[in-house]
Amino acid sequence: MITHILLFAAGLVLLIKGADLVVEHAKRTAKMLGVSNFMIGVTLVAFSTTLPEFSVSVLSSIMGSPEIAAGTTMGSIIANPALILGLAAALVPLSTNRGIIKLNYILLLYLLVLSFLLVDGLVWYEGAALLVLFAGYIAELVKNGNRSFSSRIIRKRKARRKTVAKHALFTLLGGGLVVLGARMLIDATISISQAVGIPEIVIALIAVAVGTSLPEMTVAITAAFRKVAGISIGDILGANMFNIMVLASASLFSPIPATEKLLSVVVPIALVVNALLLVFMSTDLWFISKKWQLSRYEGMILLFIYALFVYLQLA
Repeated sequence: MITHILLFAAGLVLLIKGADLVVEHAKRTAKMLGVSNFMIGVTLVAFSTTLPEFSVSVLSSIMGSPEIAAGTTMGSIIANPALILGLAAALVPLSTNRGIIKLNYILLLYLLVLSFLLVDGLVWYEGAALLVLFAGYIAELVKNGNRSFSSRIIRKRKARRKTVAKHALFTLLGGGLVVLGARMLIDATISISQAVGIPEIVIALIAVAVGTSLPEMTVAITAAFRKVAGISIGDILGANMFNIMVLASASLFSPIPATEKLLSVVVPIALVVNALLLVFMSTDLWFISKKWQLSRYEGMILLFIYALFVYLQLA
C-alpha cells in the first residue's frame, strides 16, 4: 500500500510540473508565432493532453475491447466541459470570445454527426470519414492561424525558428510528463481501490473516465489561475475534437458497439453539456454584465450535471 501511495504522489508531482511546462511554453510559442493562446490550446496543448485517451482507446480496440474505447472517449467528452471547465470556472471565471464560440459550434456539429453514426455502431469506413473531416478542420485551423502572422513576425520567422522549435519541444515534453503522471496516478488508483475493496465499476469510472482526463484538468486549472483562459478553454474544446478523432481511429481496428446505456444516457448528456456550454459562453445567464464569460455560477451548474451523470452511471 505504501508503494502505491508513493506512486500516486510521484504521479501527481509529474502531472503538476508537466502542466506548468505546457502552459508556460505554449504561451511563449503563441507570442513568438503571433497566434493566440486559444489557437495554441486548441492544437498543440490539446493534442498533448489527449494522448492518454488515444493510447487507451486504440489499444483497447486492437485488443478486442471497443467498449472501453467508447467509454473512455465519450466519458472524456462529457468530463472535459462539465467537470474540468466547470471546476476551472468555479475557481476563476473564464473569459470567452467569438473564436472560442465558433469552435464550440463546430464541435457540436461533429458531435451530432458522431451521435448519428453511433446509432448502429461505428464501423471503420464511418470512422475514416470522421478522420477526413477532422483533417479538413485542422487544415483550416492552420490556414487561418497562418493568416494572423504580422509582417514583422514573418520577416523574422527564420531567425526565430529555432527558438520557436525549442518552446514547442518543451510544450510537448510537458505534455509527455502530464501523460506519464496521469498513467502513474491511474495505476496507483486502481491498486489502492482494489486493496480497499471498492467495486469494479467505481474503479473503472475513476481510472478510465476521470483518470484519462487528468491532463486536461491540470492544464485547464493551471492556465485559469495564470489568467490564460484561451489555453484553458482551447485545450478542453480542442481535446474534445481530438477525442472524436480518437474514437474514429479506434473504429478502424474494431467496430464500436452501440450499447443501450451509450445511446440512452451518455450520448444525450454529451450533446446537452456541450450545447449548454455554448449558451453559457455566449450569453450572461445572470444578466450581471455584458461580458462573454463562463462564470462561477455556470461552472457550478456544469459540475452538478457531471455529478448527475456519475449518478446515472452507477444507478
